[in-house]
Amino acid sequence: MAIQTADSVFKVSYDARRTELTSLGREAELRLAMPWLAGAFAEHLGGPAGMVLRRGPFMVAEHGDQMTGAAIVPASDGLEAAAEGIYRELLATCGEFHLHRIWNYVPRINDMQAGLERYQQFNIGRWVAFEERYGRDLRAFLPAASAVGIKGDHLALMFSAGKRRPLFFENPSQVPAYHYPPDYGPRPPGFARGVVIEEADARTVFLSGTASIEGHRSVGEGDWDLQFRTTLHNIETMLGRMGVPEALHGDAWRRGDVLDGGFKCYLRHPESLCVMQEFFFEHTGLDESRVSFVQADICRRELDLEIEAAIRAPLPRA
Repeated sequence: MAIQTADSVFKVSYDARRTELTSLGREAELRLAMPWLAGAFAEHLGGPAGMVLRRGPFMVAEHGDQMTGAAIVPASDGLEAAAEGIYRELLATCGEFHLHRIWNYVPRINDMQAGLERYQQFNIGRWVAFEERYGRDLRAFLPAASAVGIKGDHLALMFSAGKRRPLFFENPSQVPAYHYPPDYGPRPPGFARGVVIEEADARTVFLSGTASIEGHRSVGEGDWDLQFRTTLHNIETMLGRMGVPEALHGDAWRRGDVLDGGFKCYLRHPESLCVMQEFFFEHTGLDESRVSFVQADICRRELDLEIEAAIRAPLPRA
């Protein structure tokens, strides 16, 4: 879910026959081969800017102290090289900008290839690129992120970066993803559970893709209710730590305690939509316009649900 701004530069839309990245001078659109189920059909990221520029494989726009960009690359032969290459390009493109949030759309994410799950291949390539850039300190630069499945043979990536260094947050009831044991692949997933960017008049909170995981183990295989409750508990914990616990309560949005943003739910099984909508709205009271649902494979084949958030909130009162 992206911050909704009427004059944003980048648009993300769903239900495309194939994943495409297009530019019309002052705007760019990432069309995803990902079925839309409910909620907002299109989302926006970034602020007003001049022209959208091509930098290598990326379309990029700078707007003040923010940078937004996206790229798609072929990834049918293996994800390790594709991920390493696109992340190396990303880190070079950002330069002195700090990565805040990355959305990864990974083709055939749960398939086995050359003895590894393709998500594990992706994690190797991502890790190698960060390690090449930052060395042993790479964990101090890992942004909030998600990685979900997409149709087709192209890896798509979208990012938000800025000149302000974000505050990084982890969930005390979960092992940081970058410390996962080797059971999850030769290199761990490279992301923070969440980040906060403090600005002059507000703050932006990015919650990474969050699923039914305790410690480092999946919880509730085949049980949608348990997966939802575990995921929601993790979200409550993270939003509390990041200073926006009210974001999960519809009344706070209506009072203006939350300024903008929303949640996105990735569902492995489209037939779970009605159940997940009922769970979500009953437990939060959020308006339906603040939650979107799309169909996507989750990075762990035993899990059926992942939820992320992007929230803009007032600064805490002194």
